[in-house]
Amino acid sequence: MGSKTPFKKAHRVVKQWLLTKSGRTREEYERDISRYMRHCADNDVNPLKAKPDVAATFLSTLRDEYGLAPRTRLRAYNVISAFYGYAVRWEYSRKNPVLDVEKPKITNEPEFGMSMDEAVRFLKEAFYTSERLYALVVTLFLLGLRISELLNAAIEDIGTAQGQRVLWVLRKGRDEKIAMALPDFAFAALVVYIGERRTGPIFITRSGKRLSRQGAHDTIVRLARRAGVPGIHPHLIRATTTGLLLELEQALHKVQELLDHRDPRTTIGYNKARKRLSNSPSFALEAALVEAS
Repeated sequence: MGSKTPFKKAHRVVKQWLLTKSGRTREEYERDISRYMRHCADNDVNPLKAKPDVAATFLSTLRDEYGLAPRTRLRAYNVISAFYGYAVRWEYSRKNPVLDVEKPKITNEPEFGMSMDEAVRFLKEAFYTSERLYALVVTLFLLGLRISELLNAAIEDIGTAQGQRVLWVLRKGRDEKIAMALPDFAFAALVVYIGERRTGPIFITRSGKRLSRQGAHDTIVRLARRAGVPGIHPHLIRATTTGLLLELEQALHKVQELLDHRDPRTTIGYNKARKRLSNSPSFALEAALVEAS
């Protein structure tokens, strides 16, 4: 595309649309629409004149390159469609190309994270990559946090309660921060990374700004590829924490509380899926075939 003007107009329309949202909704919408805008730019397509194939290839990219789950891709689908709905209503765009694209299908099967061996390999790769990355992923692993919950935390949120090191976290949908136990591995990693800083966000960019969810997501995806466990993204670190705790036979209610699963059926679903795989009758048949051979 010879001119940047169409892209400037599209970005202006996106900004206007986002101003109609607020709070966390705006943050989540901005992440998805920003990814889509970059996809259009990479393919030299004016977003306001995009055809359905552009939206379709974007959703495929979220699945194949980012490794995002169907539910997350469906959210991106709905966000992009909502943007085009706004653009069409205000005559910035003639049609909503997303309407001709098949929606990602949601299944009830929980997402599986890493095995213990894969998790160790993943953490080792993070350790040798950077202090920031190691502090980020080891804290996500041990506390079972959502990426936004950790990135929103400040240095001042690291403290003690009842003689225990804690991280005060504002969990999704909550009004007040809660104290979460901070194991030694995570505390030490955070101390090394934070260094001489005393205030402000825990995780920052080189310019000193708070690390964004998109930046953290992309860094973790690249880390997973280097560690030989492609397809891992922040939410699958939470799934890994859930799965490994259940393998260690931690009580379901304790795992539910740590992971902040509002519905116990979510935790139970992970446990059932894990047992269905490990206790598959296929193994009994295999053993019988070996014995009969």
